[in-house]
Amino acid sequence: MFGTGSVSYEVQSRREGRWRIEGAYTDQEAALSAARSQLAASGVEEAKVVKFRTVAGLSLETVILHKSVPQTQRQGLTLGGTAEGAPFCRTPDDLRGFESRVVIGRLLRPYLDAQRITPTELLHSWPLFRRLEEQGALLGAAIHAVARHHADVHGVSHAARARDLRQMVEAVVGAARDALADRRRLPRFDAADLPGTSALIEEAVGPAGHDALFLILLSQHLEAGGPLSGKLDLLLAMMGDDAAPRPLALLDGVVADIMGSADTVKELLGAQPSLHAGLCVLADALFDRDSGPPSAPMAASLRRVCRLALEGRAPQSRAVLLERLRQSVAGDQPLDRRDAKAEAVLAHDLADRLRGADGALLGGAAMEKALDRRLLRHRQSVLRAQGMHDIADRLSGR
Repeated sequence: MFGTGSVSYEVQSRREGRWRIEGAYTDQEAALSAARSQLAASGVEEAKVVKFRTVAGLSLETVILHKSVPQTQRQGLTLGGTAEGAPFCRTPDDLRGFESRVVIGRLLRPYLDAQRITPTELLHSWPLFRRLEEQGALLGAAIHAVARHHADVHGVSHAARARDLRQMVEAVVGAARDALADRRRLPRFDAADLPGTSALIEEAVGPAGHDALFLILLSQHLEAGGPLSGKLDLLLAMMGDDAAPRPLALLDGVVADIMGSADTVKELLGAQPSLHAGLCVLADALFDRDSGPPSAPMAASLRRVCRLALEGRAPQSRAVLLERLRQSVAGDQPLDRRDAKAEAVLAHDLADRLRGADGALLGGAAMEKALDRRLLRHRQSVLRAQGMHDIADRLSGR
């Protein structure tokens, strides 16, 4: 008699004791899925779905889902970072791209490191992707984190963007699933003959499908590599001086994925005595210069990556290593935990080590800003130790 009225759903989450609206939906299942994904996002304490229904001028409100996050179950099921800088992907190839994989690596870092895989392998191996789906809401949390970022930056609908991203993910992993089913009919990946492998791939799927199938077959080949450091050795063995530009660029992308793992880079750097020592060793390697008697030897594989970066043959790996340097310089960790008073001296020494023979700073203006931030923070700590808090606070507003 009154008609069905209008129905909508609102997803809310609680972070640090405060509730916030995550999105509005017209479909109940989409709202429930978004709420469950929120439960796997870092910092979320509770999530709920509120159903709003308008009947005969009356607004009825019903909570159809309300769950708290059990703290004992969060380990291993949270995102490792933010979606800041996520590119606005429109096609599956965009999702496979370098900028997208950097964000995937940041969001899923705890999971990727635990599984000893790269974002490229995750996107191009159906068994590895299926294993991620079995983790519950982790994949959904990553998708909604990116959708939320795009909604904030580009003004698009959070719900619609999440649907588009999910469809792109399904298209990418669907190609990997189909390739696994057709494995016997596909070209064999011959690590000793990449030009021949590349030619056979292009013959099978055409130029447009070359890169995706190459990476699918490469991901299968890397299964024998074990940990990320072992996979790095396999990749570098294929990046010889005679490597053709196209396969070289694809291999560089996977090496860059590995360089995105802080734990792996730390392992390859060796047991350096301090953050200052580790950063200096890495900077010297990127310049391919002798850093003097090492306190801990750097792995030959990392030195090889740095040399390829210097030669311009591994631009993606270079970009990731430079960003790792910048983040460490801008971070809060002391350059030497054993001697906090040496912070300023070590920072100036690090600045010198980050400069090449021509005086140019490695990482350019972004690195200069990171160095300034570290020195400013040190000056503030000295002033606060002397009780001059007002002066320290004013330095931040310069």
